[in-house]
Amino acid sequence: MQLIEEGGFVMWPLIAISVLVIAVILDRLLVFTTQPLVDPDLEARLIAAGRGEATQETLATAIELRPTLRPLLEALFAKGAKATREGLATIAIEEIIRGLDRRVGVLGMAARVAPLLGLLGTVIGMIQTFSRLSAASGAIDMTMLADGIWQALLTTATGLVIAIPAVIAHGGFLRREEHVNFALARLANRVLMAEGSPGERAA
Repeated sequence: MQLIEEGGFVMWPLIAISVLVIAVILDRLLVFTTQPLVDPDLEARLIAAGRGEATQETLATAIELRPTLRPLLEALFAKGAKATREGLATIAIEEIIRGLDRRVGVLGMAARVAPLLGLLGTVIGMIQTFSRLSAASGAIDMTMLADGIWQALLTTATGLVIAIPAVIAHGGFLRREEHVNFALARLANRVLMAEGSPGERAA
């Protein structure tokens, strides 16, 4: 609390941003760790299902194991032309990725705003310090100057402490989304190619 008081009023929005960053990181970590990709065994079974081998049983098992993939699997194994199902699968993949990307943008925003707020707090602190020095009579008190500069720099340090993990987490989550997007697109293509025919599924 002493550091917060010494850093000035800018410390309060920085603390709010830090709490938001921590909450988003924990939330997205939970989502990414509880929604694993399709494992090689399940992928092989889905490809076999695309060829008509135990399709309904495999589809039911896959949806039970990976409920997040339900829209994609229903699109891939729907009735209709392959081109239509390919389009539906693309939309389903985009929806899954959009769900994973939810609130990730907050980290990017925090990484840009926190250092700026910290710099603003430092500038305000420096202005206040030199204002007090100019109003003081007699020789310049170097202790007052050093204390004022130290207090002013607290906000810059706080902003950087918030921004650095936000940048790292933001980049990591984006790379994870790209990996998921590639894996799902590959799965969709392999299932559709396994049919070996551009015709329509039987009604």
